[in-house]
Amino acid sequence: MAETENEKPSLLLVEDNEDDVLIARRAFGEFRVFSEVHVARDGQEALDMLAGAGGRKQVRPSMILLDITLPLMDGIAVLRRLKSDRQLCPIPVVMLTTSSRREDVQRSYAAGAASYITKPPSLEEYSDLARKFEMYWMTVSRLPC
Repeated sequence: MAETENEKPSLLLVEDNEDDVLIARRAFGEFRVFSEVHVARDGQEALDMLAGAGGRKQVRPSMILLDITLPLMDGIAVLRRLKSDRQLCPIPVVMLTTSSRREDVQRSYAAGAASYITKPPSLEEYSDLARKFEMYWMTVSRLPC
């Protein structure tokens, strides 16, 4: 789905931890930059949403926030699948995870991540991250149509 200049971008959050989902929705909701925040609870659900599989409405977000540690299929495997699909590969995927391990950072970038962010520990810091994230991705950088 192509975006026009007046349309707000949408976000797909791939996160299995309910507390992290609530914090992310609250933090990103404060700035109302995204028209919608879709949530997938595991890697397979994310791929199904993007494909419109299993009777789901197909979701075509402007950006994906992806956790590494997920049930059924980890975030690196999901990232590899996304980047190997001609339709989905242009969507920027930002890894948003608790892991700060160098190996996870390297594997994420090698698989095609646009950025790697370690989840902040508090709601206040998460809100600050969301503000900076949206400032960069919505004003400094341009998302693909």
